[in-house]
Amino acid sequence: MNITLRQLRAFIAVAELGQFNLAARSLHLTQSAVSIVIRDLESEIGVRLFDRHTRMVSLTLVGQEFLPQARKILKDLELAVGDMRDNASLKRGQVTIAAAIVLAATIVPPIIAAFVSMHPEILVSIRDMPEEAISPALKRNEVDIAIGTLSEDDPEITATPLMRDKLMLVCREDHRFARQKSVRWAELKDETLITLAAANPLRSIVEHNLIRVVPNFQPKYEVRFSTTAISMISAGMGVAVLPENSSQLASAVRVTTVDLVDPTVMRNVSLLQRRHHSLSPAAEHLKAAFVAAMQTENAGASTLGHT
Repeated sequence: MNITLRQLRAFIAVAELGQFNLAARSLHLTQSAVSIVIRDLESEIGVRLFDRHTRMVSLTLVGQEFLPQARKILKDLELAVGDMRDNASLKRGQVTIAAAIVLAATIVPPIIAAFVSMHPEILVSIRDMPEEAISPALKRNEVDIAIGTLSEDDPEITATPLMRDKLMLVCREDHRFARQKSVRWAELKDETLITLAAANPLRSIVEHNLIRVVPNFQPKYEVRFSTTAISMISAGMGVAVLPENSSQLASAVRVTTVDLVDPTVMRNVSLLQRRHHSLSPAAEHLKAAFVAAMQTENAGASTLGHT
């Protein structure tokens, strides 16, 4: 069956106005064009929809039954198109964003707050999770975009760089390292190390650098969350290598960060999304907001570094 919107609109206009010439005027068509459209519709359906009189037309019984259905079809389509236009113009929509625990507690909230203040009609849901859970959540379509670190190339995930975050040594304020300006990786060989879970991208970065200087490296404790590691450090259970912005979570406990050098190690924080998968207009604009915010922050940091 090949019924067109033009045919439905013509049918409804003729049914409501009762004359082909009035329907033609309302549709900005000629009367003959409307007659042809109605004839084609009747031919497609296989029944007469109108009884023709000298000057007026009236619906047949079949036409009377078809009229409310035709109105509903057009109404549903108009609502669907309206919803799509609202999404495109950010008058409505929703985005689910995943973020690694530390990032969700530091850089993500201010950017989300600025975005929703500009687009209050957009519902943004934040899912904080361990780094290793982010890629699977993207692949299961549970989130639209994510902020985190991609440990290796993944054919299903594409990464848009946002910032670089330095790895730091995190220790208790009364630890001997706390009085030093920097600590070399090799100095960690006799320390009780608290590491993140083996599947966490940060763990692989830390292990890669530690094994070069501490061949027998073995963590004493393994945890899933940076906040757990910080609490354990505060309790005197060891030290950890965590991203620099972890210090924002440590201000309320007896923990401090020290530069970890020889080498200085950076990790890439990126906006992640499924490859070959189009984002909704809302998600696309939120992605742009993160990229713009990070570009501004990175430019500001670069300016400070040269003053």
